[in-house]
Amino acid sequence: MRQIKNIGDVETLPIDVIIKEPIARNIKILFSHIGRYIIASKKLKIRNRDIIIDASCGEGYGTFYLSSICEKAYGLDINSENIDRANKIFKSDNLKYMKYFDFMKNRGVANKIVCIETLEHIEREKQKLFIKRLMHMLKVNGSMFLTIPIGQNKPSSYNPFHKNEPSIDIVYAMLNQYFKKINIETSTFINTYNMESTYAFITCLEKKGEKE
Repeated sequence: MRQIKNIGDVETLPIDVIIKEPIARNIKILFSHIGRYIIASKKLKIRNRDIIIDASCGEGYGTFYLSSICEKAYGLDINSENIDRANKIFKSDNLKYMKYFDFMKNRGVANKIVCIETLEHIEREKQKLFIKRLMHMLKVNGSMFLTIPIGQNKPSSYNPFHKNEPSIDIVYAMLNQYFKKINIETSTFINTYNMESTYAFITCLEKKGEKE
């Protein structure tokens, strides 16, 4: 592997220096994961006045990106190790990482929520409650962007972490009661298990008030 002391000193990004082998496979994964956050920022039209919740943040790279274009970002995760690692690697003055249950009591704290491939990690009978808790933290007229693998309302046949992959109609029904506008787009690609999978990109606009 090439040795470069300062990546900023070279004109072309030295991918083989910053990405481990197998480089080609890993860069596909990198673009897949980071790309979703870029799409989210565009779909939600995130600006420097926005307060964002990233649910779930994992190790924090996506939340860190969002914090660079918004006023305040909160990264939430159920895993304490993820929170600890995010706090060590991806720090910013306008960024805070917390466990879900330490933060969910806050009502109407954000005007936009990004939820990248999280819903499928929750048991089917708990998915509605998860959405309800996210809505508790979202302001009226706020927006949310989700991505999920489209399934048949059952666990994945090959990914042990996907406890329930919901169908489009089920997800729409869960979200429609909370938002005035919902736009669903789909895209099919090869996932990290080398399986062809169809994902839904869901943009939810204008959260309804309690009496609407």
